[in-house]
Amino acid sequence: MSSCCGMSLKRLLLAPSTWDLTSVASIHATSIISKGRARIPFYNKHKKVTDPAQQDPDYFEKKAADLPLDNNYLDALELLWKDKVGSEREVMMKGSDNLIGNKGSYGLPEVDTSQPRCEYRYVEELKDAPDCVKRIFSIEYGERKDLTMAWKRKMIESVNKHKFDNSSLQSKIAWSTAMIRQWTALVDSIMAKNPKKPTWLTHRLLLMIDFRRKLLRILRQQDEAEFERIIKELKIAYQIPKQPEHVKTRKAWSEHQLKIRIEKEKEKKLELLHKTFMENRDEKVAIIDKKLKDLDIEENNIHKRLAELDIIDGKTVANLKGVYQPKLVEELSENVMHSLLFSHSQK
Repeated sequence: MSSCCGMSLKRLLLAPSTWDLTSVASIHATSIISKGRARIPFYNKHKKVTDPAQQDPDYFEKKAADLPLDNNYLDALELLWKDKVGSEREVMMKGSDNLIGNKGSYGLPEVDTSQPRCEYRYVEELKDAPDCVKRIFSIEYGERKDLTMAWKRKMIESVNKHKFDNSSLQSKIAWSTAMIRQWTALVDSIMAKNPKKPTWLTHRLLLMIDFRRKLLRILRQQDEAEFERIIKELKIAYQIPKQPEHVKTRKAWSEHQLKIRIEKEKEKKLELLHKTFMENRDEKVAIIDKKLKDLDIEENNIHKRLAELDIIDGKTVANLKGVYQPKLVEELSENVMHSLLFSHSQK
């Protein structure tokens, strides 16, 4: 029995392959058949953004409003949508700190690297130590975490309530801002050597951005004046999140932008018509009033002429004066005739 199974398995393995590979080949031939375009549209969600103007949440809506209304309008909207989808992630990660196009200090405060590291700040012996010893314990000769701690300490001290404040909303916002900016700088430095994005760090960065957004929302609800001071001091671009007015698809976005553009063009045309109507309006009104007066005079002359023709034809009498009196004889005769014809005598 086992030998029969082995023989059948051997025949199956040695038999020529008769599988249908048409469906598999069609997958790879899709881009060729569709003239270079894939069957499902592809959007690069990790597109690099270098224009600081894209930090504006209404940047693409403004660009769509400025597109020329020609035969390529819908194609231009599609290209804008691809740029919008591709840049959303980068703008979300860097836009709130104005880091797009900023390759300098990443919004971090300037730190004197010759100062002692955080754990050696209050060591009295270092004050009188030689310069070579001070340099050994300085931030310059420390690790990256020492520089990070210096950034965090300086940003916290710029907004905290007092020097012992490390747990208020202001201090937490400053701490999270320092972490976001130094992690962003670290991601860029890593990707400069290796284009592969360090997801182990970008995931933490995303969580920290959400955490700071939550703290900012709470502070804004509790003390708006303090909220304004914090975002001004730390240079944070805070936008209130709003619900989209359309479904998040290319077609819905294009239709929404087209509807807005139509309303805008309609208002522009109406404003232009109103402007042309109001130009020299007083002069035009005076001309129209004069024409109306001339028409009234002409109408009165026509009525007078018609009255004269009626007098000539004998239809009326000229200069007729007096009070109208009813024709009593005719009316009385008519009443008598009706009574004779239609009345019934009583027997």
